[in-house]
Amino acid sequence: MTRIKMKNINKYIINFLNYWFLILLLFSVTSSAFSQGFSEKNIIYLIGQVTNSQNGAPIEGQEIFIVADTTYNTHFHYTNTVFSDKDGFYYDTIATYDLKGALMVYTYDYLDVYHDTTVYFRFNWSEENILFANFILPVELISISYQANFNYISDPSGHDPFEFQFYDNTNSNQVITWHWNFGDGNFSNQPNPLHEYTKQGLYKVKLTVQIQPTPHCKPYVSSIVKFVNVTTKDYHFIGGHVFATYFPIDIGYAYLYKINGKEIVPIDTAIFNDTLGFYLFPQVIEGQYFVKADLDPNSVLLNKFMATYYSDKLFWTEADTIFHNAPNSEYDIQLAPVGQYLTGPGKISGTITYGYEPDKNKLFPAFNVELLLLNQNNEPIICCHSNEEGEFIFCDLELSSYKVHAEVTGKYTYPVDVTLNENNPEVTNVEITISTTVNGGVNGIEDFDWINNIGEIYPNPVSEISNLNINLSATADIQISLYNISGQLIREHSQTAYAGKNTVKINVSGLLQGIYFLKIKDNNNKEVIRKFIKQE
Repeated sequence: MTRIKMKNINKYIINFLNYWFLILLLFSVTSSAFSQGFSEKNIIYLIGQVTNSQNGAPIEGQEIFIVADTTYNTHFHYTNTVFSDKDGFYYDTIATYDLKGALMVYTYDYLDVYHDTTVYFRFNWSEENILFANFILPVELISISYQANFNYISDPSGHDPFEFQFYDNTNSNQVITWHWNFGDGNFSNQPNPLHEYTKQGLYKVKLTVQIQPTPHCKPYVSSIVKFVNVTTKDYHFIGGHVFATYFPIDIGYAYLYKINGKEIVPIDTAIFNDTLGFYLFPQVIEGQYFVKADLDPNSVLLNKFMATYYSDKLFWTEADTIFHNAPNSEYDIQLAPVGQYLTGPGKISGTITYGYEPDKNKLFPAFNVELLLLNQNNEPIICCHSNEEGEFIFCDLELSSYKVHAEVTGKYTYPVDVTLNENNPEVTNVEITISTTVNGGVNGIEDFDWINNIGEIYPNPVSEISNLNINLSATADIQISLYNISGQLIREHSQTAYAGKNTVKINVSGLLQGIYFLKIKDNNNKEVIRKFIKQE
């Protein structure tokens, strides 16, 4: 069969026409309030229209297949079959714990030729996503000759997203009347009206025309209905190639950060291991962003090239801002090579940890953070990455003065000064803490005071539901926070834990595979960290 790729129509929207509603299914747990905070489902609304390629008329009864694209997110599973209605529209409503994913939508025309498109969802911006997937198919016989049709342009002036220019596209030049229903209570009889909506939403626009092929025949009446998406924000792709010298990298990551005023917010991580070294972030809302590329710990190029921002900068404070307001933009990154290879007798090692409370030494390991060794001119010499315990090491150093710099996006860093000499060729207790800023020094680590009250997470690793036992001598208000391995806060919830044993059940089925940290803090600011592994 011939495979025909259809154009993706991927947009989010805040307000949706009240077509379908879905009751959120919440997992029943021992500690219900906390569980709901970690297990509320997000909603995907999928809409599409099927029309014929001859005259644009809607096709009724077309079978549409909807399947989760597990190559994009292996945790997301879904399948359904729907049919188009008399206006050619089909609908589906999907509830999911997954924070991002993709749907393959496909159908077959009357010749049994396969047509497909892929739509992506992301819940960084909203708890609801509206996705569009239209099909234009050939038909064996055209039931009618004349067919009303139209197209439109949003924001034709370039400064008013509520303004739409509509154009009649009926397949006849004998149209004698036009009647437009814009779906918001307003109408027009002009052939190509300009209409201003007053609020965001998804509107059904209907055009009805009268066609009179000859002066003495009765006019033929035809209509067409289409959805119009009125929103102040659009969603586009961000992607590009990552190169190491002249060739794409083998295995790596791309990190997307959104600039929200003075905050740099982690949005997504793209993992890629293809021969093209291509990263892709679909469904990204308009705004300002940073993109950073780095090598996977298993890459043959690890520590031969440094993590690099677009466009080809080593430090986030020097990175170029991506002003994301156009569809499908590509931003290639050339990784910076390590400056030199060393053969000296010196060594610098230490640990890097996350600490989220100002002026409190409550820490847990920071994994896969890039650390740069700078000379006294602040020029990078070599780099390394911290392991799962937050440990890092620089070997074979010449005896000299250095600065250890932790490159953490959005955190202003104060490097640690280290001097190696003949009397002190090795410094092994460098400690760096990531909090509001990145601070370093040669310090000790304070023990946790509350550790005996909090059990270990079980099962661990976990794929769906994990448990945490909290045993208190007195009732206390506690706060439970979930962080990913990059230190990004994923979810947070406060509740009352009563004296005695409390079992908290945590639904992690929507999380991506990887390492996570759970922080439990009481009303006296005593806290403990528990690490767990999310598996498929």
